[in-house]
Amino acid sequence: MNQKEFISFIQLNTMDQGPGIFYLLYEGYAGFELVFAANNLVRFKTATVGFGKAPCRSLENLWTVVDLDVEELDPEKVDLLIIPGGHPSDIINDPKLKDKVNIFLKKVREIDRRGGKLAAICGGPEWLATAGVLDGRRCTHSQDRPAQAFDKAVFTNEYLTIDGNIITAQGQAYAEFAVEMGRQMGLYKNEAEAKADLDWLRDRK
Repeated sequence: MNQKEFISFIQLNTMDQGPGIFYLLYEGYAGFELVFAANNLVRFKTATVGFGKAPCRSLENLWTVVDLDVEELDPEKVDLLIIPGGHPSDIINDPKLKDKVNIFLKKVREIDRRGGKLAAICGGPEWLATAGVLDGRRCTHSQDRPAQAFDKAVFTNEYLTIDGNIITAQGQAYAEFAVEMGRQMGLYKNEAEAKADLDWLRDRK
């Protein structure tokens, strides 16, 4: 086992020690939509997933380490998958990434089938729509011209929408989204704690 294989082995197996929380990274993803949620979930075991193992550049022009290739993602170990916004269509429609995208979409469907939590913000819900898991379900997003994949979804235009195991949010609701991630993972002892976190993020005195 070489060094890269060893690191991958450690990353995959340390997830057994707690809830499996994964962040999808792709070229041009909106980092600011992830950072507050990640800060809220810092006490949990987390890993990033990408379409390959190369570092990924965010919308803010920051390079980010990718822990796992989508091919290594085990749906059985996913308690929560968080997908940021960006321009998903650029990746979904890239012929060079077709095989990896299809592998990822299949795993999203399996996570949904198993009842794992799927959370996406801003343009991120397009990944869920393309996988077909939003068909007939309530959702929200920030796309001015929604992809055709949303045709069978029920658009609420809410800041944040929860439909069973699926949580979607508009981009400006990054604070509400972050707090909801904590809520979904049982971070708060009561709703007052969740409200206090939201007030802090929104700079409410």
